[in-house]
Amino acid sequence: MPCLQEEPAVIESYYNKRIVGCPGGEGEDEHDVVWFGLEKDKPHECPVCSQYFVLRAIGDRGDPDGHDDDEDEHH
Repeated sequence: MPCLQEEPAVIESYYNKRIVGCPGGEGEDEHDVVWFGLEKDKPHECPVCSQYFVLRAIGDRGDPDGHDDDEDEHH
């Protein structure tokens, strides 16, 4: 598995953040699943195998909990 920041695993999401699991690669690179939060514009490196992940938002639904950080309106 490439461990290069230039070739990250691209995770598509309708939201600006989501939970992602990294199982490593195949064979010797495989490891127990490491779970982490991935956010738009905040790449993440797996602490076990050094694989980089980036989130590509393919929708404009904001945060999955319905509370965008940049919203000033409160209901």
